[in-house]
Amino acid sequence: MLKKTTKNIALILILFFVVYNFLLSDFNPMFKNERFVYLTSALKETEKEDLKSIVEIYNKIHKTVKERQCISEFATSHIGPNRHGFSLTKKIYTLKIEKDFSKNHCLKFGLLNYDFGYKNIGIKNASKFYFGKSIESLNEDEKITLVAMFENSSLYNPLRNKDFLMNKVRLYKRILHQKKDN
Repeated sequence: MLKKTTKNIALILILFFVVYNFLLSDFNPMFKNERFVYLTSALKETEKEDLKSIVEIYNKIHKTVKERQCISEFATSHIGPNRHGFSLTKKIYTLKIEKDFSKNHCLKFGLLNYDFGYKNIGIKNASKFYFGKSIESLNEDEKITLVAMFENSSLYNPLRNKDFLMNKVRLYKRILHQKKDN
């Protein structure tokens, strides 16, 4: 009886391993979905973008501050349809993205496709709209402002909630400089 149970458990584990690997392999037909193919090509295109300073600030801050949503989940939310918050299909897409791309690829994708308010899609447009500058010419406070807006663009909007935003920027500056001192 014990041998049979052990054999069944081993068989189930092997079957689970095979199914899991198939679901994340390139042979899975769900990864031929037009939107998923677009997403993967857009994630590959992020390598060409120079957002190093923003990514470094974001990563330093979020070593201390917990993210509300995994960055790869933000990327897969662009696949749609958005008829349900959680599904096995969406989770498989997320796992595939996490397997094939780094967190920084997903972060850059998010920064380039996030709605920063007032129809400013992407961090480059937001930088020009809110500060009248390119990303390369922003100072540290302005970069931190964009990182805060990436969390919630309406709550940390510099035109509507300037005081609230400045408190968040001061907090993030303290976190950044605390990490530099340690």
